[in-house]
Amino acid sequence: MATRTLVKNYLAQWMQMGKSVSLSNQGEDIHIYKILQGEKYSSLFNKLWDEIATRQAHEAHLSGTEQTISELLSNKWDIIACARCNLLVPCIDMGPRAPVCCPCDDLPNHPNLDSVAPHVPVTLAEHIDELCDRLEILNSRNKVANSSEPLHPEQNSTFSSAEEDQQTINSLRRSILKLVKGDTHTQSEPKATTIAKQTNQGNL
Repeated sequence: MATRTLVKNYLAQWMQMGKSVSLSNQGEDIHIYKILQGEKYSSLFNKLWDEIATRQAHEAHLSGTEQTISELLSNKWDIIACARCNLLVPCIDMGPRAPVCCPCDDLPNHPNLDSVAPHVPVTLAEHIDELCDRLEILNSRNKVANSSEPLHPEQNSTFSSAEEDQQTINSLRRSILKLVKGDTHTQSEPKATTIAKQTNQGNL
């Protein structure tokens, strides 16, 4: 069974590819070109999703597909990654999990590996943390690969290069995350100051 968040991400990905959403059988197609706004979904897309999830789920469906949003939220369906383009696609949640169809079937020149793939909102802190994790994994692999090599006299036996790399990665993670959090805090301060001024003026 697909969660509401997964179905929402499914719609968002394909609308980033230029797909529309039909809200009824009468062909009322909705196009939204600004799906992402910074580190979150745009207000237009969130408004459309709220409309679909609360009132139009039984008729709304992504263009080029037959499954309604209500069906995708039922126990019968799930959302998985397409083997061809790696975007989210619906599949029947029983037996071999093979997609019924991929919305990319009617998109020419897809997938295009030279363009930025559709994605869900990612916060800067989470993205940096993920990059640091990947660096740590790469560093660990290099450490294992180099552990069998003989130690040369000119190398410092008390502090290996791998350990230096690990300390550098940890220091980089702390510094960048501190910078990101500090910038977020700085941006929120003017809002708080403005609210405080408005409150004081109201009391006067």
